[in-house]
Amino acid sequence: MKNTFMFVGTYAAASAPGIHTLTPGPQPPYLSPAHTFSGIANPSFLYLSPDNKRLYAVSEVENGSVQAYHIAANGSISPSGAPQPAGNGPCHVTADPQNRHLVVSNYGGGSLTIFPTDPAGIPRPAIQRLHFSGNGPNKKRQEAPHAHSAIFSPDGQFLLAADLGTDRIYIYHYQPSHAQRPLSPAKQPFATTAPGGGPRHMAFSANGRQLFVVLELTGQIQVYDYENGALTPRQTLPATPPGYNGDNPSGADIHLSPDGKFLYTSLRGDVHQIAIFRVTGNGLEPAGHQALPGKEPRNFCLSADGSLLYCALQKSGQIAVFSRNAETGQLTNTGNTVAVQNAVCLQLTR
Repeated sequence: MKNTFMFVGTYAAASAPGIHTLTPGPQPPYLSPAHTFSGIANPSFLYLSPDNKRLYAVSEVENGSVQAYHIAANGSISPSGAPQPAGNGPCHVTADPQNRHLVVSNYGGGSLTIFPTDPAGIPRPAIQRLHFSGNGPNKKRQEAPHAHSAIFSPDGQFLLAADLGTDRIYIYHYQPSHAQRPLSPAKQPFATTAPGGGPRHMAFSANGRQLFVVLELTGQIQVYDYENGALTPRQTLPATPPGYNGDNPSGADIHLSPDGKFLYTSLRGDVHQIAIFRVTGNGLEPAGHQALPGKEPRNFCLSADGSLLYCALQKSGQIAVFSRNAETGQLTNTGNTVAVQNAVCLQLTR
């Protein structure tokens, strides 16, 4: 793990440390504090450029923005360029595989904002804004559109955007050569999720033929077959543990293991566990649950070799470290944690 860094996004005032740099190691304590950075309010979601040279952070406030940072050799960061206005409550940022455009999802505004990047990876003013419309059956949470995340297809030709408020996965054809409108509706403009499910985050299978979506409001996983910008529903199954009868599962993050054999998702609300699934040719098979040593698991990530899983526990103000069995997919609590107040997003350099 030499020259590897973990960046942690939090909810914090601009005057307080909001982005933290940790140094991972192969032995306990596994994570060591290295640097902190202030100057941005609520950097709740971070994204690393494919070449690991830039870190991007959204500022999740009413009139939010996205900011680029240069990553130094020691893992410290410094702002690159000016913050770019994004929208109301930006909660997610991603980029195409060549880092030509950033896409910010605005939860409060129910929209996507697209920014071109210069050769150094610094975002320039927005060139396109896509606004969703509609609502869903959950009157408290789905009274309006709430864009929650976006993901590019493995070939980089399509963008899929999850709208929690309307139970839809919007699909766009991506044409980076179009200077003003790089995104246009695909032949299949959207796919629907389970009613009232509230799609949040997504992950592609290792072969790129299936899309996995965690539904925040019902704590379910929705599986789609994917081909050339089209989604076909295959499977919907609970991520909650057997016998669960609560009303707030609050599905959060979802990631595939590096070997592509297992899928993991975090559950907040009144669950506070990580669900484990085995990936099969036909979808997913439940493979167990891992209890957590704290509350409100948000984002998590796996080490490059898949031997460790790191989980941000927002309400406990810490990041917990688990070892992972590559054969069974099961997790074991190492007992090692590092304190980071309101930790919500983890990004690990490769």
